[in-house]
Amino acid sequence: MAPLSRRPMQHIDRKELYTNLETRIQYLHSFLDFSSRDIEALTSGAKYIKALIPAIVNIVYKKLLQYDITARAFETRSTSFSGPVDPNLTENSPQILHRKMFLRGYLTKLCSDPTKMEFWEYLDKVGMMHVGQGRVHPLHVEYVHIGVTLSFIQDVMIEAILSHPRMKMDKKIALVKALSKVIWIQNDLFAKWYVRDGDEFEEEVLVPEIEPEGYLHGRKILHDGSESESEIDEALKEVGCPFASFAGGVDADVVDGVKGMKLDASLSEGGHGGFPVPPSSLPRSVS
Repeated sequence: MAPLSRRPMQHIDRKELYTNLETRIQYLHSFLDFSSRDIEALTSGAKYIKALIPAIVNIVYKKLLQYDITARAFETRSTSFSGPVDPNLTENSPQILHRKMFLRGYLTKLCSDPTKMEFWEYLDKVGMMHVGQGRVHPLHVEYVHIGVTLSFIQDVMIEAILSHPRMKMDKKIALVKALSKVIWIQNDLFAKWYVRDGDEFEEEVLVPEIEPEGYLHGRKILHDGSESESEIDEALKEVGCPFASFAGGVDADVVDGVKGMKLDASLSEGGHGGFPVPPSSLPRSVS
């Protein structure tokens, strides 16, 4: 058998990785083999992802409010603040409802066109905004919480996609692979604002522009709540409930957990199709 052909070694300019976002994105795409196949999977799978968004948002904020250190950011805009946390903070508190709206918009943005540099610029800006830059009212969230939240979102999405009753397995695999690459690129675009690598090039990095949340280069690119909900509702009508496979009573703990989740009214009262949620996100015992 003839030996496998070896690709020629590519040169990557280290300085460019830290001073030129487009170069960094190209390197990440090349290393992860992010190709037209992934773009096709994301494009065709966008309707399924949008249908997951309402449940994902509620699951994520339910998780974040389980720990005082992550809940603290919604009151103090910093996870390093050591004071007490309001014990009455709930998923329906005004600041949580406000953050849910932006998470819905962000997840909807992930369903847009990844062939445009604007897509990746916004993911980079999301990272920047969590280290106290680019905002009139700075937000400081330590990286440990960012990384684990991204992993949690990925876990919920992958389980829901793989359990979808209507998608063919090859489509599921392609979508999971593509989505995982995007999430890990987002992880890198968070990490680049936290780690000290490349600090010697700091003077050559552009000073971040202060803009309202959801804006990029002075232009609004995130939908407001009503527009995001409209896209999500359309996806639900087209593909149906992506969690339907969990409603068949296969696992009694899952059924009991769904009844006890008490997500916000739009879900628990059927506002988005009465979603059950992925089993791994449900508590095993509900008080």
